[in-house]
Amino acid sequence: MIFRDARFLWLLAAAPLALLFLVARERLRARLARRFVSERLRGVTNAVRSMRPWLAAIAIVFAIVALAGPSMGFVTLPFTDREANRVIAIDVSNSMLAEDAGTSRLAAAKAIAKRMIDAWDGRVALVIFESRAEIVAPLTSDTEAVSALLESVTAGEVGDPGSDLGSALTVSMKLVEADPGSKADVVLISDGEDQGANLQETIRRARSRNVTVSTIMIGSRQGSTIKTDDGRELRNESGDVITTYAKSETLESIASATGGIFLDNPFAERALNPLLAARTFGAAKQKTVRIPVDRYQWPLAAAFALFFLGSIMNRGAE
Repeated sequence: MIFRDARFLWLLAAAPLALLFLVARERLRARLARRFVSERLRGVTNAVRSMRPWLAAIAIVFAIVALAGPSMGFVTLPFTDREANRVIAIDVSNSMLAEDAGTSRLAAAKAIAKRMIDAWDGRVALVIFESRAEIVAPLTSDTEAVSALLESVTAGEVGDPGSDLGSALTVSMKLVEADPGSKADVVLISDGEDQGANLQETIRRARSRNVTVSTIMIGSRQGSTIKTDDGRELRNESGDVITTYAKSETLESIASATGGIFLDNPFAERALNPLLAARTFGAAKQKTVRIPVDRYQWPLAAAFALFFLGSIMNRGAE
């Protein structure tokens, strides 16, 4: 027999104290009854009444054992495990604040990423990047936790202004290489602006490891200004209004070089289907898991039965 939380068994040390208290209370009741009530009215003939404290103490012991969550035996359940990892990297540079995607580019990117996370069968990781990349969530099967972390992502969160696609891909590859036994792909979501210098080297690294990198462009090629928190347009050091343009060339080249998919503002209902359909590329494996069978019902039922029996023994006037 094993217990879900054996720490509760320490409470068994209190059982002898409970027994002493109940026995002392029963004796006190008997003394007071003899002083004020005749033996015929007190029900002295109920000989088993003196067993009530012992039954209550044993019931407490069973209740504590039930609280510890005992289990005995195992049940074997089959499940399908798909060995596939996906790393989603999202651009959080200031240019992603431009509102030329019906909303801000970042809000659109987060909505697309959430759809992919919810549809993914395997493990998923989340990376954000500006001129430097950071891991928000490592590879995990807990997609709800990743979605929650995604909601908290904000523009400029990394703290290094700029946009380096190579840095994003480098950090993503580190996550992929941490689990070399599983198939994996990377999805980069950005407006395509890139000020990095190591992109080609990282592309060769992904290609050598057969990791496909799909890219999603968010934003308009006609360009848009960037609104600050106070609603004003962002300006450069010279005071000129900054206009940011979505650029597809670099994103297309990344996808083409690694055998990935390039999507241009996939906001339509089925526009994201090529990447959603790719969720099944991992090899499915049938596995079994042994789950312990809870047996807390047994000691809990015994505790109730003893308490009930004690209440029956309580018949007779006090």
